Order: sequence, then structure tokens, then C-alpha cells
Amino acid sequence: MAHAPGRMLRGLSACEDALAALGAVLFAFITLAISAEVVMRYGFNRPLAWVDEISEYALLWMTFLGTAWVLRQGGHVRVDILLQFFSPAALRRCGLFSSGCGILAALVLVVFGTNVTWTAALRGSFKSTGLDLPTWMVLVVIPLGGLLLLARFSRMFVEYYRGEREFGAEPGH
Repeated sequence: MAHAPGRMLRGLSACEDALAALGAVLFAFITLAISAEVVMRYGFNRPLAWVDEISEYALLWMTFLGTAWVLRQGGHVRVDILLQFFSPAALRRCGLFSSGCGILAALVLVVFGTNVTWTAALRGSFKSTGLDLPTWMVLVVIPLGGLLLLARFSRMFVEYYRGEREFGAEPGH
């Protein structure tokens, strides 16, 4: 049983990596689709009607697919100018506080995102646009991404609590 936390952490990291890779694929797809749209619109006067809508959905998906991975990499924006003046104990409390706030924010995403997605699925809601996608298909990424973010912030909270992580010592800082 001692290896279970390590296995869970590797599983979380693998999931984050896979979803971030999917987000990168979506980014490449958007780039190519918008380029094709420009060529088709201005070169052949034949715009691709679906590009704007799919790009909007893909931007939402990219955000929620990659946010936990970015957190793990230390890539989220933060103000750390005062950290140099804090004691190690104060830095630890900052880490606990910030990861605790992150847990609460992720819980909001999971709870409300699940509620909105589930309600849209039960009602059979559709986005009244050119593609007529079921609304839940667009929204389901919010609670899924929130769940991964919740897991990552929870792991960080535990690491700060145990003294395994120093606040301000994340990768990239």
C-alpha cells in the first residue's frame, strides 16, 4: 500500500500530460483551420462557416485541458515580489493558503460545471448556431478540467503541509 500514493501521483501526471497534449493538438488544429479560413475567404470567396464556432469551443477546451498541467509546471501567473522577505514558516503558510484557495476555486468549477453540464444534457439543450452541437458537449470539459485542477491543488496542499514543497520554489521560478 505504500506505493499507492506514488502510483496515484504518476497517474495524475500522466492524465495531465495526455490532456495537455490534446490541448496542443487543438491549438494546432485551430491554427490550421483559421489559416485555411483566411485562404478560402480571401483567395476563393468561399469562407468555411464552421471555423469560428469550432475555434471558440476549442479555446475553452484548451484552457480546461491544460490548466492542471500548467499548474504542475509552475506556469500560472502569480505575484512573488514580496516572497524574498518571508520566513520559511510564512512561505509554508502562503503555500497552504494559496493551494487551499485553489482547491476551493476548483471545487466551484467541478460543482457548478457539473450542474450546468448535467442540466444541459437533461434538457437536451443545443447551441443554436451553424453546427447545432449539444450544449453539454461544449461544457463537459469545465468539470473535467476542474477535477484535475482539484487533484493537483490537493496534492500541492499535502506537499506544503508535509514540508515536501517550498512556496516559491516551483519549476520556472
